[in-house]
Amino acid sequence: MLKALNALIQTLTEDARAPSRHIYEIVIAGNSTMQQILCGLNPSALGEVPFVQVVDRPLNIPATRLGLTVNPGADVFVFPQIGGFVGGDTVAGILAARLDQAREPMLLVDIGTNGEIVLAHNDRMEATSTAAGPAFEGARIVQGMRATAGAIEKVIVADDVLLNVIGDAKPVGLCGTALIDAVAELLRCGVIDETGRIVDPDEAPDQLSDAIRRRLTPMDGQVNFRLVSAAESASGEAIYLWQKDVRELQLATGAIRAGINILLRRAGIAPSELGSVLLAGAFGNFIRRSNARRIGLLPQIPCNRIQFIGNAASLGAKLALLGTAERDRAVSIRENTVHLDLSLDPEFQMEFGMAMLFPTSDMDTCAEAH
Repeated sequence: MLKALNALIQTLTEDARAPSRHIYEIVIAGNSTMQQILCGLNPSALGEVPFVQVVDRPLNIPATRLGLTVNPGADVFVFPQIGGFVGGDTVAGILAARLDQAREPMLLVDIGTNGEIVLAHNDRMEATSTAAGPAFEGARIVQGMRATAGAIEKVIVADDVLLNVIGDAKPVGLCGTALIDAVAELLRCGVIDETGRIVDPDEAPDQLSDAIRRRLTPMDGQVNFRLVSAAESASGEAIYLWQKDVRELQLATGAIRAGINILLRRAGIAPSELGSVLLAGAFGNFIRRSNARRIGLLPQIPCNRIQFIGNAASLGAKLALLGTAERDRAVSIRENTVHLDLSLDPEFQMEFGMAMLFPTSDMDTCAEAH
């Protein structure tokens, strides 16, 4: 980690044509484990219930103690942590989104292997995290991959299947956004049922086109859906949405949905009362909102209330770098945010089981800008 940070510092200073000795202030905002490792703190307690972090207050550390190649007198401000896996990056995201100033119920959701969720309402905030797993990043998906050249990143199902591939190349596999798209589209046309099962060809709705029906491929006692033929793929092998992939998506979606539902219920707020849902993080910025809503990943609210805010943690760190008042505000956010540990919540397992089912219906599909 230290090697990577010093490499970043070198790249930045070379691009800016400024020597690294001119760096006097550094701000760090990362997840709980990363921040503790960087600061030389033992993160092992985060590996077992009840997932306790070593420190939650902000840290001010001399850069030389961390081994950063900057001015010897430089100081490092490390963001405070809310609790468990709700780390400094979430505090920085709250700071950037001004969630502490919300005048109506607002939800901040950072979707990734670990999903952080913060609900702001009535001048208070409550935060939690869920272990969503790596499906959104293309891991544990049979033909999954990261969002790089050759990855299918968008799927539309009409009379036949339409695909977007990153780099305009022959497809190699599918990334997380395509996984969400494919499942949402197949839910809409009745190829996947609410339990997540891909139906047999003879069970498919009568109105289904022949081209789509032919893509339903029975294999080893289950049905998979062919997205790309062998002749069209880069590897010469057909690319499928596998039944196993749908199950992995259900696990990931169910964890985040359960966390959202518990926070809303504790606050006595119906999903329809949410003024907005803010999607943070690199992955969240590329999700089709209507499809995320269709699979139950996001609440059933109009798409114009679902907003992308990009890398909010980075923006929050920049704000704290430029002003000490923002650092004080970050401390206030930590002190005024209640942490909910879902591993200790008796409702979570039941809620998670229910959230594994896909919604039986959806609001009207909304136009997507990307």
